[in-house]
Amino acid sequence: MKKMYMVIVALVLCGILMGVVACAQAETYPAVLMVVDLNDHEDMVIAVDFNGNEWTWTGIEDIFPGDMVAVVIDDQDTEIIYDDEIIDLHYCGWIEGWMDI
Repeated sequence: MKKMYMVIVALVLCGILMGVVACAQAETYPAVLMVVDLNDHEDMVIAVDFNGNEWTWTGIEDIFPGDMVAVVIDDQDTEIIYDDEIIDLHYCGWIEGWMDI
């Protein structure tokens, strides 16, 4: 009976540890970007966040300068943002006259 309790405790601790490790590796954060330019030749969208950082992705589709997009970004488990990667993107609309583009 004592062995069974030890096995159950060990399994619970392993489960908790695996959950902590999985959460620590899955660091994401949201951002709002404004599309500032399009590169038709490379099918690339260029957008800027509110801190002035430039983000790009491929797939212009029906996006235009002045459009706003909400993104989820993976921080790649580093402190710097220059290796961060957009993992999800949603069109939000546009704000007319918000920024000279």
